[in-house]
Amino acid sequence: MQNLRLVRFVLALAAAGACIPAHAESDYPTETVRMIVGFPPAGGADLIARIVSDRLSAAFKKPVVVINRPGAGSSVAAAFVAKEAADGYTVLLATSSFTINPNLYTSVNYDPIKDFIPIAAAGNSPFGIVVKADSPIDSFAKLIQTAKEKPTALSYSSGGIGSMGNLAAELLKSRTGINLMHVPYKGLAPAIDGLLAGDVDMTFSDMASSLPFIKAGTLRVLAVTPSTRLPWVPSAPTIAESGVEGYNIQLWNGILVPAGTPADIVNKLHSAIVDIFKNPDPTLMARYDTIGETLPAVESRQAFEKFIGDDLVLWKKTISDAHITASN
Repeated sequence: MQNLRLVRFVLALAAAGACIPAHAESDYPTETVRMIVGFPPAGGADLIARIVSDRLSAAFKKPVVVINRPGAGSSVAAAFVAKEAADGYTVLLATSSFTINPNLYTSVNYDPIKDFIPIAAAGNSPFGIVVKADSPIDSFAKLIQTAKEKPTALSYSSGGIGSMGNLAAELLKSRTGINLMHVPYKGLAPAIDGLLAGDVDMTFSDMASSLPFIKAGTLRVLAVTPSTRLPWVPSAPTIAESGVEGYNIQLWNGILVPAGTPADIVNKLHSAIVDIFKNPDPTLMARYDTIGETLPAVESRQAFEKFIGDDLVLWKKTISDAHITASN
């Protein structure tokens, strides 16, 4: 009887072993991983994707290749990844547009909550309020004062309706009660050109785009949008410390996978990405600094998931309150 029980125990172990998934944690990845980016090459999101993919390739000892699928403000890429196999071999490098687009457009072909599992943050692109160097508005306090004294006098440019610059300005308006006239351009570079030409009073710009002009002395930063000051412009205060409590935004980048991806793969991806930023080496820090990006906070996957949920709520309210609409 004892021998029969032993045989049954061994057979049960064998049966359990047969149920182990083909891609167990120790095996993944066994082939090339594709990182899909919703923007053209050489932009901020693409550059971050290439930095992260290089590090993951080294960690996994398997290629992690970047594939650009631009279109519809990155919605094309998100919709593509949402329909791919949930096996960890197709991942999305998402940006703030991932949470903005579902609130901005009448329809997008993905659900940011139901269709994805957030893995980890990958970097941030901070913004600043910039003016011409000779502008009479020489401080954030002067901006608020002027806007309140002359409610129809001031204008700002952005990279387009629904862009981060547009939303950053609308959020500031709602938090302070001021009015600023929006002048949208087809991209941030033309928006900065409009500022330099004197067609608008200010621009809400990512620091990577405006830093060359700041260093050249043609533009000046009044305040920056994150909750902490930036190393490139340490004298520029944050909007929060300038009196707008709780104002803390920047364009984020992060990795997500299709819903249904096995937990062991999700955990392995999260650990690998967190390891990149846990103790950043000088080369990594220099690469981020060069492209005007800041390293992400190292946090749990659940914290990143909550962040995305909160971001959806923030932009839904901002877009609704400002009556911003955009066509697909």
